[in-house]
Amino acid sequence: MVATVAVYFNPAKTLGGMVEADVFCSFGLLYATFVALSSMAMYWFFEVQPGWEWLADLLVLLWIGVGMSFVAWMKVWMAKPTFSTACSMTAIIVFIV
Repeated sequence: MVATVAVYFNPAKTLGGMVEADVFCSFGLLYATFVALSSMAMYWFFEVQPGWEWLADLLVLLWIGVGMSFVAWMKVWMAKPTFSTACSMTAIIVFIV
């Protein structure tokens, strides 16, 4: 998957394709940031509540699961090579963060 992101300009051999790939990757970065920060905000809200620690863990897994399901659906729906590499980059960011 990292190799896919490393050569994400390959499907975009024109200047317009490169710009399109950059735009898709930028939106993927914003989406990954939203998922990561939202899940952590919700995690810390419930983590400090006595007895609700289990819900904090469950909600983080739910955020990541639903977020990645949306990325997978968008990858199939768009069906563009430049968008597929942006989805790969988004998946790497979400899973690492």
